[in-house]
Amino acid sequence: MKMRKLFVICLALTSFSACQEAPKNNVPTDPKAELAAITDVVHNFYKWYPPAGIERIDYVDSEGEFSKLDMAKVAAYHAQMMKSGFLSQAFIDNDMAYLKKYEAIWAKGKENGNEFPLSGLDYDRFLCSQEIEDFKLLTTAPVEVQGLGTEKVTAILDLEDYTAKKLELVKENGKWLISRIFCE
Repeated sequence: MKMRKLFVICLALTSFSACQEAPKNNVPTDPKAELAAITDVVHNFYKWYPPAGIERIDYVDSEGEFSKLDMAKVAAYHAQMMKSGFLSQAFIDNDMAYLKKYEAIWAKGKENGNEFPLSGLDYDRFLCSQEIEDFKLLTTAPVEVQGLGTEKVTAILDLEDYTAKKLELVKENGKWLISRIFCE
């Protein structure tokens, strides 16, 4: 009987103690600090990204009747992108889905990269264009954020006379990471 009472008292004290500790993920954040962190990720990604900043990995095998992905080289390419520290695993998953979608299109149309630019790879999907834009503008332009105060936001990089860049970011382990770049 005494053991039972002691157990109930310990259980009650443990429950009371747990209720006193505020959940860490509900801590309100400063909107200005969040906007600054998101802006830094977007700007710093485009400081890192220019083609001169990363090794170009040709991950398409165009030797057969139609082009296909060389999965080992795709993995190396994605590993290099992840080393930037600006991208989430969701970004890599989205990019892989994109590449697989176009690989199926190449097979159906019997597209071969030796003959013409492959569908889906005929533009830079991080810049959403065929030509290199003004990287200085990409690294300094104002960023508007929709969904601030949540763990997933949409960031719009206002590029004045150019088409705005739209990105999705997610907060993982307290850090904002790019999960998608929309080319519309």
